[in-house]
Amino acid sequence: MTSTPPPSGEIPENKPYRPSGPQWLAVGFLLAFGTGFLIYHALKDNGLHQSAALYVGIPVVLAVILVLTAPSERATGTAMKVTTILLLLSIPVLGEGACCVLMAAPIFYLFVYLAAAGFDNVRRRGGDDRPTAFALVVPALLLLMALEGTMPMLTSRADEASTATRIVDLPSSEVAAALARPLKLDVRRTGILAIGFPTPLRDSGGLTVGATRTIEFDGAHHRSGPTAQHHWGTAASALVLRVENVTPDSVTFVPVGDTTPIASWLRWERIDVSWRAVDRDRSEIRWQLHYTRLLSPAWYFGPIERIVTTRTADYLIRAVDIDGAGMPHQHGHTD
Repeated sequence: MTSTPPPSGEIPENKPYRPSGPQWLAVGFLLAFGTGFLIYHALKDNGLHQSAALYVGIPVVLAVILVLTAPSERATGTAMKVTTILLLLSIPVLGEGACCVLMAAPIFYLFVYLAAAGFDNVRRRGGDDRPTAFALVVPALLLLMALEGTMPMLTSRADEASTATRIVDLPSSEVAAALARPLKLDVRRTGILAIGFPTPLRDSGGLTVGATRTIEFDGAHHRSGPTAQHHWGTAASALVLRVENVTPDSVTFVPVGDTTPIASWLRWERIDVSWRAVDRDRSEIRWQLHYTRLLSPAWYFGPIERIVTTRTADYLIRAVDIDGAGMPHQHGHTD
């Protein structure tokens, strides 16, 4: 006697249902999105959003979730692709800006790849349950790296200084008068400064000891539709400096207030501007920015902030209103 086969489309009772690869991937995506969202806000609410717990910890957690749910033959590649989608979603969902996402993307990709490739390598060993040095050391190393910046003893030295120097067509005796005039903040911002950093609008104040100097910045654009507003906010912000010291060839500013988005990346400590005569008609202006880096890990954000602040120092020299009207002719370099 032969058994009657089950009707087409029905699942035999003795064959349990198993989700397909795409279904597991969808589950992994939702889990990664939800977990990342919760961890992000937990870190932010506890003042740890500037630490490596966000920039290392979240990518590692995402990688583990995605590797566990993605098809084994392409788990690492899938994790990288889903990470791209999650980074893009952070703009409308978390209120991040394009500038922040561009700066964070490389470190996210790095740790997603390291964690996913490592975990996938262990999983592919099949039934071999013996722990390897890789399986023991790498998770501990990733955990240690994710703790940087979460407490003082795990925070690297963060005091930095960046310098730019330019030769301008102005006698040294007239540089102080040029610095006393408002900066021409509409000069072109180039390189990394042009990818979405806050836009300076106007500069006001004096150059005598005790006077204040205020640089106002534009707020973020209002976002329409059901999206989170930019975390910078749409209101204008300002950096307020006080003139601490003036000599015949230098001036020192110290910050007294900073409501700009930059204050979440670094804390300004002091700004030194000095100049010397090159010849009768030209001077060399040196602009040095002293600051404390607030973002971790140091090995990643240290170089980025040095590049940004060095370009900023150069931009500020180019913004000096040398003749009170036209664009000055300048020659410069950065340190």
